[in-house]
Amino acid sequence: MKDKLEFSIEPKEFKTRILFIRFSSFGDIILASGVVSILKSLYKNSEITWIMGEEFVPVFQGRTLADRVVGINRFGIKGYISMISLAKSLRKQIFDIVVDIQDNRRSAFLLKMLKYNLRTRSMSSLEERGDDHAYYHFSRILKSIGIDKMPKKPHLLFNDLDEEVLNKNLYSLGYKNEPLVTFATSASQSLKRWNVEHFKELAKIIISRNKVSIALIGAKGEEKYGFEGENIYNLIGKLPYFSSILLIKKSKLLVTNDSSPLHMAFSVGTPAVVLYGPTRPNWSLPEGPYFAVQSPLSCSPCMKKSCPKGLNCLDEILPQNVYNVILKNKERIGFEFSV
Repeated sequence: MKDKLEFSIEPKEFKTRILFIRFSSFGDIILASGVVSILKSLYKNSEITWIMGEEFVPVFQGRTLADRVVGINRFGIKGYISMISLAKSLRKQIFDIVVDIQDNRRSAFLLKMLKYNLRTRSMSSLEERGDDHAYYHFSRILKSIGIDKMPKKPHLLFNDLDEEVLNKNLYSLGYKNEPLVTFATSASQSLKRWNVEHFKELAKIIISRNKVSIALIGAKGEEKYGFEGENIYNLIGKLPYFSSILLIKKSKLLVTNDSSPLHMAFSVGTPAVVLYGPTRPNWSLPEGPYFAVQSPLSCSPCMKKSCPKGLNCLDEILPQNVYNVILKNKERIGFEFSV
């Protein structure tokens, strides 16, 4: 008589499937990585699909705790066509939780196409948005779907190549392991860019009074916002995004416009001095050693992308005034800058 065969069927492990929506921008995606980290901590066995603008996918694929990153076209009619196409493919999947921290018309349209009636309501107008950091904004959205938590910081993933590329480029310019102050001299909008000549003057002040060098960072195409000089390492257009973050991590201080490098510094705990013209510091400036220098013009901040008076309010911020802010906060920065 043959032995009786015994079969054991292992139950499939249940995964919580989460659809996460944040389309843009670079800085907000960095901040949103902290929300994904919260979701992973709450739902240990989860599978998170993050929908973001297609231009960000090559940068952030595999760089957050999201299991899958899907890109869409965000602009014009093509954007809506892209969302309809994506919705058709995603309808084959069942998501247990939908977290929409983009929370605008386009994300509402996408969820409608997906047949999900789970859109949250966030602070849509400038008056309703308030004067607090984006993480408070995100936490209100999370709370509306039953998650009473607020991110503490971004959560990004690095690899050995990031540091290898950084070191290759930095040491090729003659770097000798001296302390660094990094400048991020560009921004997506012209009104949010401090004059390059002001950055040059600030570099002279810092170098003349301290045993440090200045490193410049920026994306390809932003080379015109760089400059050369003794103890200046111009790396604009030379470093991939995550190598730039590691350079900021290596630095004693970041001086930046109100742009994504601020959030890069926040993600790695590097202090920053941030220059504000048309925008509000409270929206982007995190808690900790992060210091705002606001334009002295009475109309600042106006929250406009172009100035009806034809001014660039950031130009009214003088380099010595920026250095005075650095000196005033040197203990919190953690470096003994000299008068």
